[in-house]
Amino acid sequence: MYDYDEGGVVWNPFLRQTKRIAAAESSCGKEMGYDGSRPEKSYKIIGSWSSNSIHRVGVLEFATNTWNVTHRTSFGEVLTSHDNSSRVSLNGNVYWTGYKYPQTGQYFIEMLDFSKEVIKIFCVLPCKGKKCASHHRMLSIYKGDRFSVLQQCTRTSEIKIWVTEKKIGNGDDGDNVVWIKFMTVSRPDLPMLFSHTSYFVDDNIYGKSFVLCCNTKKPRQAWVYIVRGDMCKKIKIDGVLCKFQSSVYVPSLISIS
Repeated sequence: MYDYDEGGVVWNPFLRQTKRIAAAESSCGKEMGYDGSRPEKSYKIIGSWSSNSIHRVGVLEFATNTWNVTHRTSFGEVLTSHDNSSRVSLNGNVYWTGYKYPQTGQYFIEMLDFSKEVIKIFCVLPCKGKKCASHHRMLSIYKGDRFSVLQQCTRTSEIKIWVTEKKIGNGDDGDNVVWIKFMTVSRPDLPMLFSHTSYFVDDNIYGKSFVLCCNTKKPRQAWVYIVRGDMCKKIKIDGVLCKFQSSVYVPSLISIS
């Protein structure tokens, strides 16, 4: 939770910890993570903004609660377009999807590396779409240490989901990532997915499951969908009648103090 004038508050509900953070000198996009290459894990916040072709990067270390601002000619390898509504955190880094050359239909995962404090392309996605508006994509975490990516066709509403075959470790550069098809969901009762929708998938003794949290325009309502095999269960979220944002929360044992 952040206010550009007063600073913000970070909350770890699992450890019941809160910490106030200092306000930045300029409004900018901010991401929270930690340097996964170090044995001791300490959170930090990275923000960036540009002015007159000069990139300014601010880093707030939780240990000192002060911003260190540097000037850079670039902040790394940035994609032509990226999806701000589908961001996940893994191994202390932040990941999102986007494309570099829309005419190729090839999409990527881009990351903010908190150990090197730079943005870079991590790996290629298994899904393609010649027109950027022909499909919606979302990123999620699978089994706590892998990626899952969802792509929905805007014409048929069909959903395809892939997962990474092996876990993503600290320091992985993405060169050896292998994607496998997890499941295909083609149901007329599932809505078209929009921004700030969240989902997760699982594979256990009950089979493969797909859980989706989203809102619908008609009626204006929030729902949770659970799909497993031929079963689709729809659960109404009472008290939410407007557009909202949802995310999948994974408990963290890393202290924010």
